[in-house]
Amino acid sequence: MKHRSLSLALCVLLLLCFCLPALAADTDYTGPLDPETGQPKGEAGAQDGNTRPALSDTMYYDWNTHDFAYPIPDTLGEVHSNAADGMVLTTPVTLTVTGDIPLSVYRNGSEYTGDLGRIAEAGGYTVSASVNGQSRRLLSFTLVGKSTNAIHTFLVPDGFYIREASRNGDPIYAERYSVSMEEEGSYTVEYECSATDVVYKLETTIDRTPPALILEGRVDGQGRLRSALKFKGLQAGDGVYLTRFGEYYPPEINSDGSGEVTDAGNYTMLVFDSAGNTVEYNFVILQYYNMQSWVFFLLVFAVAASVIIYIVVKRKRLKIA
Repeated sequence: MKHRSLSLALCVLLLLCFCLPALAADTDYTGPLDPETGQPKGEAGAQDGNTRPALSDTMYYDWNTHDFAYPIPDTLGEVHSNAADGMVLTTPVTLTVTGDIPLSVYRNGSEYTGDLGRIAEAGGYTVSASVNGQSRRLLSFTLVGKSTNAIHTFLVPDGFYIREASRNGDPIYAERYSVSMEEEGSYTVEYECSATDVVYKLETTIDRTPPALILEGRVDGQGRLRSALKFKGLQAGDGVYLTRFGEYYPPEINSDGSGEVTDAGNYTMLVFDSAGNTVEYNFVILQYYNMQSWVFFLLVFAVAASVIIYIVVKRKRLKIA
């Protein structure tokens, strides 16, 4: 009887040993597991107390704020942003700093003075902090639009790797850390953070075709215009920067993308689209006679004729007298 009771107790203990881990496990969790501990990774894995996993020596991910944190050297301050160092984004970027530490932000090499809480203008950005009179680089990122010509090879930030990529809906070859985006088309790239298992996505269209205008006017043998210059073909998102004798000269543009330049002078017209493609036109408009010129000429002629008639009549009256 004692042996039977002992055997039954051992069986119960063995069953408990096998069942308790299963009861304690989260059976609803379907995400990745840590290969060493078997515990869930990612946000659920923050239960180990590591709420700020390091992506590099200078960048952490903060699970509490869901931002990337950049400690400022030799200070207790930090910069928080939704952009990882080296990231390419199509959505606005936020920058916040803890501590009274001045930040310097440059866009395409020029100082950026806009709202750091919502940086939305396309370009390449660098963020630095001033510490003891020295500038310390913290992060860089690139903002592109839904259409861009700024990317030729997409590189993931340090601590990330590419999961998959497609162009025009079809899968394309991608290396672990880069994918070629040289060809035109609509791209989708999914890449994952190795430290957090959070997946990010870049969706943009590569457009390398510059805008094309249709120019109309009466041109002489030397390529100069003896009339107004009419143009058409501007698309939504296109812009025009026109200069006359080197000074900005705003053109008249209609809602259908057409326009006209009427004054005589030497012009340079720079046309650009939302992707960043540009094309330049240079032209000269000589003095010509349009309806306004004829009206002005007739008015001048009428005034001159009136003066002459007045003088002639006045002289005749003087002679008679």
